[in-house]
Amino acid sequence: MSTRRSFLKCASAASISAPVGMSVAIAADRPEDMPAWDNEADVVVLGYGNAGSNAAIAAADAGAKVLILEKMPHGGGNVSVSSGGFVVPTNKDDYFKFQKALYELSRSEWDKELLDLFCEESLHLGDYVQSLAPEGKIGVYGHAGYQELPGADCVNKMSVRNVPGAKGGDRLFGIFDRAVQAKNIPVIVNCPARTLVRRGNEVIGVEALKDNKPYFVKANKAVVICTGGFQSNPELMARYIYGNPMAYLGSPAHTGDGLLMAQSMGCDLWHMNSVSAPLGVQVPGVQAGIAMVTRQPAFIWVDQDGKRFVNEKKLDYHCSWMSVNNFDAIQHRYPRIPCYMIMDSSYLKAGPIISNGGSGWAINREGYKWSRDNQKEIDSGVIIQAPTIKELAQKLNIKVPEVLESTIARWNSDLRTKGIDTEYGRTMTADPNMKAVFVGRDVKSWSAPIEEGPFYAVKLVPVTYHTMGGPKKSVKAEVLDPYGKPIPRLFVAGELGSTWGLTYQGACANADAMVFGRVAGKYAAQLEPWK
Repeated sequence: MSTRRSFLKCASAASISAPVGMSVAIAADRPEDMPAWDNEADVVVLGYGNAGSNAAIAAADAGAKVLILEKMPHGGGNVSVSSGGFVVPTNKDDYFKFQKALYELSRSEWDKELLDLFCEESLHLGDYVQSLAPEGKIGVYGHAGYQELPGADCVNKMSVRNVPGAKGGDRLFGIFDRAVQAKNIPVIVNCPARTLVRRGNEVIGVEALKDNKPYFVKANKAVVICTGGFQSNPELMARYIYGNPMAYLGSPAHTGDGLLMAQSMGCDLWHMNSVSAPLGVQVPGVQAGIAMVTRQPAFIWVDQDGKRFVNEKKLDYHCSWMSVNNFDAIQHRYPRIPCYMIMDSSYLKAGPIISNGGSGWAINREGYKWSRDNQKEIDSGVIIQAPTIKELAQKLNIKVPEVLESTIARWNSDLRTKGIDTEYGRTMTADPNMKAVFVGRDVKSWSAPIEEGPFYAVKLVPVTYHTMGGPKKSVKAEVLDPYGKPIPRLFVAGELGSTWGLTYQGACANADAMVFGRVAGKYAAQLEPWK
């Protein structure tokens, strides 16, 4: 290799878009059908993010020759633009109870053996990360998002400091990236995998695109799909996720490529209707959405009719999309997509309404900088301004502006006379007995009257960090068919077919990718080469 990083760089990046139609695996059942292999490895990993890097590390540690194919010009995927958090519970039994409750209360499909393995391995994730970065400082940055559930007290969200990287996601992926480098595992970037190569019902390789030409890689033992979800593919989102339109927060490369490849081998699917999605804004000229994290008290959310619909401060950040995912079967519309965040001047005077220190692709990769005084966003129309509530309602195309006026009047009266929102129970301050969901970033003041003009609004839509759905897997991370049998030599890890159902606990996507990436790499490396 010409560089220490062992990156085999192609001449040009391939398109990050992917077709919705079913991928068809290339059959090589006869010797004459076998492709002319351009490269080979024992374990071929598709995707170089959290799951892909950890699968490669585990496979190499088990003695396998490993090759990683990455679609983008660089690795990192969603982990690099995340907060970089992962959950390390204090107690396995309590953690199992907590996660089990999340599945059962949302009526999501779950697997006891998978969850048991995940809970056991999660206990050791801090030690694992520390082993890769002895200089790192691992600490708690938050707790459970659903603290009323059994076992919630055991949830500690951890992050790493004292390692290179400007933000949490860069720091965490940087640890994995340096471990891959140290093991001299080659990574071919700008080289998207397109189609699996099969012999009978077993996977023997993959066709990728390199220099805009087919590139065949022989997988002597197995292929591990770690290509992420499909949140950046509007057609797949419309197919599986109720309540579109949605924007995306994570990598634009997550267009469902691995999903289609796994389907071509007859995989079973689960969690296809599940996503992690806060609400956020879309800025003209910026490809990805930007998540909204509320920092000031003088705000509410209203639907397209000017009515509130939820306790905005009790709603878990990652499940905010559920609050707007409501279809009006009478008027045939989604009255809360988009919805509107209504603020008074005190909110904007306090500083930028969106922090440039947040996570997501728009801020961390596209480089969008929110103005400190919000004026750039007012000028561009992202923030809508009006001298009165009635005029603001008119600018938002609310048919009966008096409805928004009434909504604001009730909000203000409740807080002034009763000290609590009587409509949805939003309190003036946070519960002092509640653990911080984000240590140092949770705000104590939750509610204040909206009365200082001029008044402002921003249009909010669901912005998706990641989808959960994809191939169902075994406790060895083998891709399963609809009868529960492993598809030979095909493994999966990460957001594609993740463990999580409809209700998601923050920082568990990174944990899941770490756990099952390592599981996939370990068991893939143990297979005998095909002949």
